[in-house]
Amino acid sequence: MSVEITYKDVENESIVPRLGGYSFLPPNIDWPLNPNGEKLILILSLPTNFLNKALNFNLPKEHFLSVFTTYNQNDYFLDLITFHGDKDELENIKQGFTKVLLHKTGEIRNESNFLIPAQEFIYGDKLKLNYEEFDGENLDDKEIYCGSLIGNKASLLQKEDLGLDNYQFCLQIYGGDFPEEFRDIFSLSDSTGYLFLNKNYNENDIGVFFTQCT
Repeated sequence: MSVEITYKDVENESIVPRLGGYSFLPPNIDWPLNPNGEKLILILSLPTNFLNKALNFNLPKEHFLSVFTTYNQNDYFLDLITFHGDKDELENIKQGFTKVLLHKTGEIRNESNFLIPAQEFIYGDKLKLNYEEFDGENLDDKEIYCGSLIGNKASLLQKEDLGLDNYQFCLQIYGGDFPEEFRDIFSLSDSTGYLFLNKNYNENDIGVFFTQCT
């Protein structure tokens, strides 16, 4: 069953599962750039020990999963990070407009032009979600959960079959849950980011992160 995620302020260098804060990229890994040469911003820092326990993954112990995305306060970028099942959209994202990295614990770093104040994951209620497919117009009369959650299955995906059969859903992050000054982190405050991890991960394809907006 999926579990709701809420947040509380935490130190930017904290080793807990969190939004934002500093990264722990080792010095031998370059700070990720998108195809336009722009530095990505860190949005998630997730210890692999936490992911293995919470989601029954088998990632290397004592590592981190760092998730980055394109972010720009001046230029439109929503189309660069959005995926609704179109192969060209997915290829665009995989070129580096978002990035999922698995790495050993390195130095405290931030080479982005921005730093999101760190927010620790807090676990709330287990969620019995309505998985009726979104038809683009009507959501039916049942309550739909639109917030952040971890595990089981994503909520409110606009297309259930995204062609991600080799990937396992990990978590979703609601843009409106970010600190106020970064609620446009996914371009629109009501956008949701989805993290899927490769079931047969390798260093070139750990996972995929994308957004949708309903």
